[in-house]
Amino acid sequence: MGVSGKPTELIEVNSVLQDKVPVIKRFTGGGTVIVDHGTIFATFICNKGAVPHVKPYPQPIMSWSSLLYGNVFQGIGEFALRENGKRAFGLHMQHEGLHIQTRLCQ
Repeated sequence: MGVSGKPTELIEVNSVLQDKVPVIKRFTGGGTVIVDHGTIFATFICNKGAVPHVKPYPQPIMSWSSLLYGNVFQGIGEFALRENGKRAFGLHMQHEGLHIQTRLCQ
């Protein structure tokens, strides 16, 4: 769950307790994300000067990181950056100049 998430609003607490489903709060915001043994989390931490051509806003950062992910998923399927699509592949957040991006895949 996201750091500010309230369990009673985001999960079925009784079912989680009954089924002994582990629930972990991550340092980023947002709702609840279901993960399994095949989920990979990656975080980029760098100063603005490390990528001066990338403006500190979600769309430019997503475009820049999509260049990296395009190589990672080469041969698996076609990777394309699509914001506001029907399914969430990547989640991102920007707070006080800090941009947090989480990409999820099956």
